[in-house]
Amino acid sequence: MDEHADRFASEVPVNLPRNRSEPEYGSDLICDLLQAMGFEHVMLTPGSSFRGLHDSLVNHTRNARPEIVLCGAEEIALHMAQGYSKVTGKASLVILHDLVGLQHAMMAFYNAWADEVPVLVLGGSGPADPAERRAIDWLHSANTQSESVRPYTKWTDEPPTLEATFDSVLRARRIAESAPQRPTYVSIDAGLQEDRIDGAAALPDVSLPRYRPAPPIAAAESEIAAAADLLTGASMPLVFGGRFGRRAEAGPPLVRLIELLGAAYQDGTDIVCVPTSHPQNLNGGYRPPPNPVRGESDVVLGIDCPDLTALVGGYAGARGDMRNAMTGERKVIDLSVNDLGVDRWSNAGGALAPLDVQLLADPIHGLQQLLSEVERRAEGEPAWYRRAQERRADLARRHEALRKAQRERAERDWDAEPISVPRMMGELWQAVRDRDWVLVSRNGRCWYEGIWDFPGAGRFLGHNGGGGVGYGPGGTVGAALALRGSGKLPLAILGDGDFTMNPSALWTAAHYRIPCLIVLHNNTSFGNDEEHQIALAEARGRPVDNAWIGQRMVAPEPDYAAIARGYGAWGAGPITDPSDLADAFRDAVAEVARGGVALVDVHTQLK
Repeated sequence: MDEHADRFASEVPVNLPRNRSEPEYGSDLICDLLQAMGFEHVMLTPGSSFRGLHDSLVNHTRNARPEIVLCGAEEIALHMAQGYSKVTGKASLVILHDLVGLQHAMMAFYNAWADEVPVLVLGGSGPADPAERRAIDWLHSANTQSESVRPYTKWTDEPPTLEATFDSVLRARRIAESAPQRPTYVSIDAGLQEDRIDGAAALPDVSLPRYRPAPPIAAAESEIAAAADLLTGASMPLVFGGRFGRRAEAGPPLVRLIELLGAAYQDGTDIVCVPTSHPQNLNGGYRPPPNPVRGESDVVLGIDCPDLTALVGGYAGARGDMRNAMTGERKVIDLSVNDLGVDRWSNAGGALAPLDVQLLADPIHGLQQLLSEVERRAEGEPAWYRRAQERRADLARRHEALRKAQRERAERDWDAEPISVPRMMGELWQAVRDRDWVLVSRNGRCWYEGIWDFPGAGRFLGHNGGGGVGYGPGGTVGAALALRGSGKLPLAILGDGDFTMNPSALWTAAHYRIPCLIVLHNNTSFGNDEEHQIALAEARGRPVDNAWIGQRMVAPEPDYAAIARGYGAWGAGPITDPSDLADAFRDAVAEVARGGVALVDVHTQLK
C-alpha cells in the first residue's frame, strides 16, 4: 500500500502554523469570504488561472468550509453542483479554469440553467495586465470571458478590483438563489488573486440581511380568486405538478388541493409530486405519459411546469402543431415564475402557453394561497364541493384500472432477454423499498409508472433539465454528497450513453466516500437516436435494419463494471439473465449501506 495513502485520502493540509494566519493575498480574503458565506464544498477541476484561490483554499482556510471536491472534468464539477443544489435548494460553489475550462462546462451551464438550479461559478481569468501574461495566458484569456456563458447564466461579472470582487460574489449568490433560480458566473482576475493586499482591504459583514435572496413572490389576490372560480366550477379539473416536486414540503398542500377539488392529477415530465398510490394519481406508462383525462378536462392547472404547452397538448405531430392547444373551451391556469425567466437566446420552456389565469408566484407560496381560498369556499359543503367528492370515486376507479393495466404490461416481458425495463425497475424497487431512498436521477425514457411506489414529493430530483447527455454521473454524485450523513440511500438509473460521457465521477464518489448506487439501463445504444432512425426510415420507405449503425456501442461492448472498479467503486455485471437481478441489487445496496459506491450494469431491451 502507498505509504501516503491515508494522507492522500484525508486531504488534510500539513506543515501549517497551529494558529490560523492572517490573510496576505487577495485570494486569501476571497476564500475568507466564501467561508463566511457558509459554503461547505467547492467543486473544481484544477487550472492555473485560479492557482491563487486554490492555494488559499488549502493553505489559508485549510481545506475546510469550503472543502475541495476534485472532479475529473469541468462538466462533472458543474453537474455535481447542480445535483447538490437540487437537494439543498441553495447555491453550490464551483471554480473553473479560464476559457478552455469554461468551455468544457458550457453544456453543464445550460443544463443547470434550464433546470432552474442555483449555482455560483467562479472562474480564473487574465491576468488583465498584458505585462503579466505568460504565453499560455494569451491563448487562454479573452477580453470578456463571461461572454461565452451569458446565454445560459442569470448574471455574470468580471470585477476590476478586490473590493468589487467581494460585492460581485455576494451579488451573484443572491441573484442565483432568487426566483427563478439559475447559475451565475464571476470571473476573478489572476492578478487580483495573487497580489498582496494592503491594509485598506476589508470584508463586508455577510450576516447583514442585505445579502439574503429575495423573499417568495405572492400571486395577486384577484388572480387567486379567478383561478378558484374556474377550478370550483369545472366538471373535470386536471392538475399537473412540476419542478417544485423536488421539495418535500410541496406534497401535502398539493394533495389537499386535488382532494378538495376532486381533480385528476398527473406529474409533469420528469418529476414526482403526489404519491403513486393516491387514487387521483393518473400517471400513465411510457414517457411521455398518456393523458387519459386530458380530452375530458375543462380546466387545467399547471404548477411550476417548465413547458405547460406540452402538457395541454400543444405539440401534436412529429414537428409540432399548436392548434390543439390554441382551440377549444379548455381553460388554462399557470402557477409559476416562468415569465420572470424569459430568455432571448434559448427556446427552453416551449411555445407560448394559452393562459386564462396567470398566478405569477413562488410555486409553494402560490399553492398555499390557492389552497386557502379553495378551503374557504369548501366550508359548508356547497354544491361544487359535493360534486368534487363524487368525482373522486370515479377517479379512484380509473386509477385502479390504470395501475392494473400497467402491472399486466410489466408482466408480459418479465422473463425476457435482453432484460425488460419493467423487470429491472421492479427488482430494484424490491431491493430498496424498505430503505429511506432518494432517486436522485433516472433515465426518463426508461420509466414505467405503477412499478415504483413513491410516497410523494421530495423523493425524486428530476433529470438533467436541459437534455444535455452526460449529466447523470456528476449529478448523481453531487446529490449524494448533499445527502451524505442523512441516512438516506441515493440511487440513480442512468443510460449507458449518459454514463459513458463522464464515468470519472465515480472516482470522486469513491475518493470522498460519497455513498451512492448507479444502475445502468444499458441497451448498448444511443437508444433515443436509434428510435429516431427507425421512425425516419419507416417514413421514407427505407430499411429499419440499418438503424443501429452509428448508434450501438458493441464489438467490443464496454465493461462498465470493470470501469467502476478501476475508479475505486464496486461493480457488477453485465447482468443478462433477469433471475440474477435480485442478488446483484441486494449486494449493491449492502455495499452502499456500508458507505461504498456501487454500479450495476444491466443489459436491457432498447425500449
